[in-house]
Amino acid sequence: MAALTVNLPDNLHNKAREVAVAKKLSMDALVTIAMTQSLSRLVAEPRLEERAARATGKGMTEFLAQVPNAAPPEWERLPEGYQRRG
Repeated sequence: MAALTVNLPDNLHNKAREVAVAKKLSMDALVTIAMTQSLSRLVAEPRLEERAARATGKGMTEFLAQVPNAAPPEWERLPEGYQRRG
């Protein structure tokens, strides 16, 4: 494991400390969680991109084929005159 020293604005450091206490986490754990979440948004996951590239839609088609061809129950129907926006 590597150590990292980070300079934070006081208000951000105070908020992080509050959240860590409220969630019963160490500051190390909170920073690790926050960085993991942020990096997952910023860096594409190669495994997911590889799977997406191989996707054919066949599985979804097979899944949808199992849905019975029947009208939905009254409580699940759109109101009469409903028009989709945009």
